[in-house]
Amino acid sequence: MNFLKIILTVRILTAGVICGSLSALSPVLGQEHNLGKSASVSVTSTHEVVLVPEKIRLQMLVRAESREAENAIQLLRKQQERVTKELVTLGADSSSIEFTSVAISVGTPGLDDPDVARRMARQQAAQMAQMRNNIPAQLRGQLPTPATEDPNTELPQIFTATTVLSAEWQLSNGLDDAAILFPSKLKTAIDEKDFKGKKLKETLDPEEQTLIQSLLGVGVYSSTTRQPEILLVYAAKLSDAQEEEALSIAFKKAQTHAAMLSKASGRKLGAMQSISANWVDFSRNYPTAYGQNLSNPMAALVKRNVHEVSSEDASSLRQSVSVTVTFYLE
Repeated sequence: MNFLKIILTVRILTAGVICGSLSALSPVLGQEHNLGKSASVSVTSTHEVVLVPEKIRLQMLVRAESREAENAIQLLRKQQERVTKELVTLGADSSSIEFTSVAISVGTPGLDDPDVARRMARQQAAQMAQMRNNIPAQLRGQLPTPATEDPNTELPQIFTATTVLSAEWQLSNGLDDAAILFPSKLKTAIDEKDFKGKKLKETLDPEEQTLIQSLLGVGVYSSTTRQPEILLVYAAKLSDAQEEEALSIAFKKAQTHAAMLSKASGRKLGAMQSISANWVDFSRNYPTAYGQNLSNPMAALVKRNVHEVSSEDASSLRQSVSVTVTFYLE
């Protein structure tokens, strides 16, 4: 009897182990099957939209100098009034004419950073002295004598008031001959009518010129204002209809490519899992801050519209949209 009980117990335990093994395998097989269904394909396609110029935009630095800060500001205010009238005469949209708040700075004309210029001048003088010591005495007279500058001498200080002007001209006829020729005509008018304020520069007397003469040469290499003082560009805006069409075309391209990939893998294209779009502006836009020593950067007047592009070249106004779509595979 005891022997029979042992045999039956062993059989029951064995059956339990087999059943348990099968039940443990079932979820694993199901997971593998689900993993196959969750496989996906992701494709990115692009479409480019060429835009027709709608306007011409001008941005430029306007300045006035004086020995006194208040006078520099007053001169700049008068310059703003005069320039505004001239712009309206030239056909600018009066509502588009803007000036940033006035910034005032003080410094020595021709030297963005006198301390840096003085340091460089001292280094050049030391290098020249070393060269003199390393050549024969009879040849030393052939070397130029470096200009000397007393570091304790007070340099002439001029106050400069600046503002950034922005104005626009609407191109009702698109890019016709008049629109192509207008930028060059406008640049000529800007120079002839002195929009920048060149005539409002303070001049130094001969004694002051002598003081800074030795620094002017090295001061060029330490300049921080390398940006252009005028920017004239064509601008255009992507319409809602153009945006919808571009997105639709890019999506259809992505869907077609995804179907080709799924077919190549032996699977079928399933439901869409995700979709996203990214606009890329290939046109050249506005530069960065207008000189490190100016508190009113040109960028302050940039029109912050992701679908508006601008370029000095009217033929390069274009935007591209990239659409990324992910589909499940069946």
